[in-house]
Amino acid sequence: MTKLTTLTLVVILALGTTSLMADSTVNAEDNTNINLILDSEVTDSVVGTTIDATDSTVNANDNTNINLILDSEVEDSVIGTSIEAQDSTVNVNGNTNINLILDSEISGSTVGTQIRAR
Repeated sequence: MTKLTTLTLVVILALGTTSLMADSTVNAEDNTNINLILDSEVTDSVVGTTIDATDSTVNANDNTNINLILDSEVEDSVIGTSIEAQDSTVNVNGNTNINLILDSEISGSTVGTQIRAR
């Protein structure tokens, strides 16, 4: 029962917040993400907030990410906030990341905030 509940929690959180924008302003401000991954495997995923923007202004300010990863494997994933921006202005200020990782394997992943601007 515990594994089923945990996996369901991860699936729900993976849906989180997703923004795909072009030629616009994206405001992701004053948000709190609490991500609990317990006895799970996460691969090629984002657990938390994803913003994918082109020719836009992205404001991701004053957000809080709390990430708890226990007895899990995380590979090629982002736990927290992922921002992918092309030909955009990205403003990221005043954010807080609190990460607790115990008895877990993390590889090729970001825990906290990842920004890829091109």
